[in-house]
Amino acid sequence: MSAFQLKPHRARGLLRWLFPTLTDRFLVRHPQREIAGALSCLIASVPQTMAYGAIATAALGPQWTGFGIVAALLSSVVHGFLAVGLGSNPSTVSGPRAATALVYGTMLAQLAALPGLSGADPLLVLALAQLAVTGSGLIQVLFALLRVGRLVSFIPYPVVAGFFNGSALLILFSQIAPLTGVPAAVLAAGPLAVWQALHPGPLLLGLAAAGLMMVAGRWLRRVPPSLVGLVAGAGVYHLLTVLMPGLGLGGTIGPLPDGGLPQTAALSAVLAALPGWSGGLLAVLIPAALSMAALNSLDALLASAALDALTGRRSSGDRELLAQGIGNMAVGLLWMLPSSGSVARAGALVGGGSRSALGPLLVAGGTLMLVTVAGGLVAGLPRAVMAGLLVVVALGLFDRWTLGLLRQGPGRWPRGDLAAVLVVVVATLTFSLVVAVATGVLLTLLLFVVRMAHSPVRRCYRATVLTARISGNPQRAALIEQHGHRIAVIELEGALFFGSVAALEACLDSLMAEGVQYVVIDLRRAKDADATGARAVERWSARLRRRGGALFLAYVERERRITPGLPVGPERRREEADRRLWRIFDRLGTVAALGEDCFQPDVDRAVACCEAALTAQPGMVATAGRRGVPAVLRGLDLHQLKTLRAVMTRHVLPSGHAVFRQGDPPDSVYFVAAGQVDVVIDLAGTDRKLRVQSLTRGSIFGEMAVLDPHPRSASVEVAAPAVVYRLAAADFRALKQTSPDLAFRLLENIALIFAGRLRATNLLLAELER
Repeated sequence: MSAFQLKPHRARGLLRWLFPTLTDRFLVRHPQREIAGALSCLIASVPQTMAYGAIATAALGPQWTGFGIVAALLSSVVHGFLAVGLGSNPSTVSGPRAATALVYGTMLAQLAALPGLSGADPLLVLALAQLAVTGSGLIQVLFALLRVGRLVSFIPYPVVAGFFNGSALLILFSQIAPLTGVPAAVLAAGPLAVWQALHPGPLLLGLAAAGLMMVAGRWLRRVPPSLVGLVAGAGVYHLLTVLMPGLGLGGTIGPLPDGGLPQTAALSAVLAALPGWSGGLLAVLIPAALSMAALNSLDALLASAALDALTGRRSSGDRELLAQGIGNMAVGLLWMLPSSGSVARAGALVGGGSRSALGPLLVAGGTLMLVTVAGGLVAGLPRAVMAGLLVVVALGLFDRWTLGLLRQGPGRWPRGDLAAVLVVVVATLTFSLVVAVATGVLLTLLLFVVRMAHSPVRRCYRATVLTARISGNPQRAALIEQHGHRIAVIELEGALFFGSVAALEACLDSLMAEGVQYVVIDLRRAKDADATGARAVERWSARLRRRGGALFLAYVERERRITPGLPVGPERRREEADRRLWRIFDRLGTVAALGEDCFQPDVDRAVACCEAALTAQPGMVATAGRRGVPAVLRGLDLHQLKTLRAVMTRHVLPSGHAVFRQGDPPDSVYFVAAGQVDVVIDLAGTDRKLRVQSLTRGSIFGEMAVLDPHPRSASVEVAAPAVVYRLAAADFRALKQTSPDLAFRLLENIALIFAGRLRATNLLLAELER
């Protein structure tokens, strides 16, 4: 037995990997539905495919229209077989598209106008164009292998809209000559010459066919309007030609290429006649290949997404791009037009009942039969009727979103987006589709930078508004109240990049002019930064240090790989996005320049660092008011205090000790006699904690235990060695029976504490929303 012989199960696996849709066991489960869907798709798609073929070769003259139509139809056959066989979606139907047909036609016109190709054999121009088609397929394959296919979908929609609007206008302008019967040379001579050369017969026939196509959809919902217009227009043309031979309705498409398209072997023979490669030649071929690759990839991805929604399947975008790219490489070598998946074609197929790869295969086979058997019928189609079909195609190509915006009135127009659409349309008509796409992308990127360059400052406030978080800590409250105006918090929204640095620096200048020494930049809503932003942060930090202050960045988590003692694994992956800014600042050298202590996980800890720096300054004294009776003990006489002390237990707690955790059952109330404890809440989905309050001597916490049976809503951790007294909830319930006056007074004091905290919180929220 050969060493390279595949075992049967491995051979079947290889076939399923190479041809996933063709090895589906449901391929011929419902042949009647597949045939019905294929017929619906065939009737709907063939007229449009022929129209796109006429567009593609219009630059070579009317004698090449038949070549373009055959190249378009055969491309839908070859590309259709490869796309459905190698792709992941069994309902993919391929064929030429209006946008790529225009790019192809523009490329032919540019090639024919090059100095070395002017007057050359049109086959040589076509052969060069086929190289670009093959190259576009190769680019699509690279998109798939590098898994960057999704980047194609990032083309801004105003660019796409302008592209389609410009394409529609190009198609309309290109049909003036076949509709009026006026040669292109006469069209450029002026209105009088056009009027003298005008032939009303083709114009009336073409417009009548176009009008019939536009209204037939209201009468015959099961028959494609384009087919109705073609059949009726061709019938009227041949009838009038027989009855009135001298009427002058224009010619027909004429005989199709005898013997089919040139063979692949002829491609190298034709290219051998090329005088030489030049920069001008590559300047035409490379942009055209890139444009066709991008447009075909975008069409393929949109069609795949639409089919997934229609059929409930889940296809692979990269696998689709791979199949589409191989298909375009093949049609490029076989003298056919570029193709891609189509939402309209696939919608007609699925709407007719097809669900497996048999439907697209039948569509491709039916198209092949049409070319080989019914070529005479295609050759007899009047050019005026085909021009009417293209007029309808162009009208349907106008972007509905743009038309809807125009109907809203000038007062509601998004000027930036409409400007991008207009620039792309003008570039399309003035230069080429390739230049239009490049210009549109550059313009939308510029508009994006301008929009993002607005002030990134969401709000700015002084540390004095944070006193609600430090109730119960008179020393810290006094420090913030007396010196909090020297600490400012700037909350950003958006990216810290070159377009927003100037606005942020203006805000910082204003704060420093008002005496601010310490600045905390809240990056909770800023998830990205660039080198300009990082250098600006270093510059601001140096300025504040020269004034005796400091700059801190909040919500910048340290990278786990250099953070000792923190968990790894799934939790690390969950928080990967939160540490993006740290990695950016670390790579750009900002962490080393500022020091790791300047990067804090939240605003509260950053402000605490500012407070510590303030208190370390020489002569910095914050005078707290004289301590009075703790709020919870107000109104209690000596006997009640002794009764309360008898039921409370004393606890000495070290720093870092957790008194209770968020979610624990509420079983006790605590009174702080000495030291400091912090009230913190766990942030869901992370290991971070947010400090809500700092409590010192005379404060009470856990008081919800006597009011609400639900689990603890926060954790309490010892920040500095503390002494606390604990009152169990059961003992408090006993007090209500034995000493109701004492219990009532405690509840009244707790209610007053709640009211004070709520009032302070309201003031904080009002200040933050200013």
